[in-house]
Amino acid sequence: MAIRPDVKLYLSKAKVSYEPVSHSKTFSCIDEAKALRINADEVAKNLIIKVKDKYTFAVIPGGRKINLSKLRHVMGSSHARFTTEDEMATDFPEYEVGAVPPLGDLFEVPVYVDSKLLDHEIIIFTAGTHTDSIKMKSSDFVNLVNAEMADLVEEPEQKAF
Repeated sequence: MAIRPDVKLYLSKAKVSYEPVSHSKTFSCIDEAKALRINADEVAKNLIIKVKDKYTFAVIPGGRKINLSKLRHVMGSSHARFTTEDEMATDFPEYEVGAVPPLGDLFEVPVYVDSKLLDHEIIIFTAGTHTDSIKMKSSDFVNLVNAEMADLVEEPEQKAF
């Protein structure tokens, strides 16, 4: 497969530098990172959040877990929840379930990005399929999607010695 035409057009119109990346079929950020031989936190995980009838994207490093309490606080809504696979299939039918690119403007959806994503100069994110991704500078991505930066992830557990 290849990058979806609408994604390619969006990126071209934005005049942002990116590189298309193809890989074996993967269904998680961890597996995608393994397939590409990169750190899981270099993969931008797009979580589709629903508040009432509106969508929001929360983008976090692929090796991290979102803290829903932090997200709800940032969004100012205790009703924020993860979108179901059925909702994704219905509302984003042209994209493979679980592979919706985190390009908020493409869908008229606001984007929240965890600030730890900027710890990596280059990131990878899905291009709409489980075999195609986009590689770009993390700072370019944040500017492209007009992201609201926030602390959204769980803190890693401290190991006892």
